[in-house]
Amino acid sequence: MQMTTLEERSQEWQGEGGPTEWAQAWDRARELIGTRLDYFNEQDSDGSTADGAAALATGLYIIARVQRVEPAAVPRQAIDDLIDRRPGETDQDIARRWEAHLENLGHTIGDADDPVSFRWRALRVDHDPDDRFWEDTTFRRGPAVLEGLRYVLGQHVALTF
Repeated sequence: MQMTTLEERSQEWQGEGGPTEWAQAWDRARELIGTRLDYFNEQDSDGSTADGAAALATGLYIIARVQRVEPAAVPRQAIDDLIDRRPGETDQDIARRWEAHLENLGHTIGDADDPVSFRWRALRVDHDPDDRFWEDTTFRRGPAVLEGLRYVLGQHVALTF
């Protein structure tokens, strides 16, 4: 059976090794996204799909480890709670909260051999923090983790679980 482009590329984004829950979270993310983003081939020129798949897998991983459940048991509401702003928070604060979760789970963010930390370093990138191109509605803004996750959870993908 031939793998889809999303399956192939998401295995690269997942990386080698890591905790069991990391692999399970990626399997669950691929299952949830499934054919909804199968048109992916050349459509992801800005990285939204890559960041969305990685953010979903990372969110599933964080919740699974914190709640001591399998990633397949993580409900959509838990992911929504992870990205919802708390009073006074900015998007950058939410990204820092995710990073704190990963550190509390034993990940050293600078560790080049840790696939979770490696992927996180890409997800914490803040796109256009100065918002210089506000008139361009296709321009990426904010932390990749939130922008990507909002993309895969948004209406045009209609991801439900």
